[in-house]
Amino acid sequence: MEKYVPLDAWCEIVRPYYYVKGNGREPIELEIMLKMYLVSNWFSLSDPQAEDMLNENVAVRNYVGLSGDAPDETTLCKFRKLLEENGLTERFFKQLNEVLVNNKVLLKEGTIVDASFIEAPNSIKNKDKQPNPHMKNGRKGKKHFFGMKVHIGVDKDSGLVHSVATTTANESDLANMSKVLHGEEKGVWGDSGYVGAERRVEICEKYHDSTGEFDGKHRKTNTPLLRKRDDISFHINKKVSKVITAEDKEIERIKSQVRSKVEHVFCAMKHTFEFRKTRLRTIEKNHAKLVMLATLTNLLRCSQRKYATT
Repeated sequence: MEKYVPLDAWCEIVRPYYYVKGNGREPIELEIMLKMYLVSNWFSLSDPQAEDMLNENVAVRNYVGLSGDAPDETTLCKFRKLLEENGLTERFFKQLNEVLVNNKVLLKEGTIVDASFIEAPNSIKNKDKQPNPHMKNGRKGKKHFFGMKVHIGVDKDSGLVHSVATTTANESDLANMSKVLHGEEKGVWGDSGYVGAERRVEICEKYHDSTGEFDGKHRKTNTPLLRKRDDISFHINKKVSKVITAEDKEIERIKSQVRSKVEHVFCAMKHTFEFRKTRLRTIEKNHAKLVMLATLTNLLRCSQRKYATT
């Protein structure tokens, strides 16, 4: 990661918001705090665990550049809040993706969309005797989840994440699809949860052909639908009950073969970086965390494929 993390660029993003000398105790070097924050994300550590690792693990101490005691858990907590409140993790994500676009790694020819649940503690052992009010119950098939949902848009060619949206678990994939599309695609891939996407009002508005002509009305809301561009195509998997013939199965297999790249992203987030259950309470804080994990997932993919990130 020392080779692939654009640390200098990220330090310049944070520096205008970081503490300056002369106001009380001398601040810890920005590079040390940023590397400590990265370590806490790579190993899914709480703030106390990150402090302990820096005190005990020689390899991590060498990477961070520590010579004395590690910054305490409160210092890391304040640094994380500084990033969250100023939207700096999103700026890290944007900076890296701009580099990948300039290096012609992120092509934006097509987008694969998908969503996944991130569970949250549902304990009621608190003052209000209620679970976290920022999280909701959601369902997938017969399984119920309490927490939130992360929606991502992945580049069809490179498998890199270009868009992230975070909602409560009870919101549908289809209703939030437009949040993870950049509008320059020529093709969109998704699972059966996105059936009917091409007839959504917000999707038609994103991909309209600029003639101003309408292409019928929405079946349920009776809202006029703008005509979409001719060069945009939707490759959405059918529901299992609709796949009958051998020809249908082959078509669905080809769609799934392309769409499988999005699962590699969730594999990195949930298994490599072990973010399967959140410690944070609000959607805003978790969104900042998920954007950072999407950035690190892109860096991981770039390191595996030897893509330049600077």
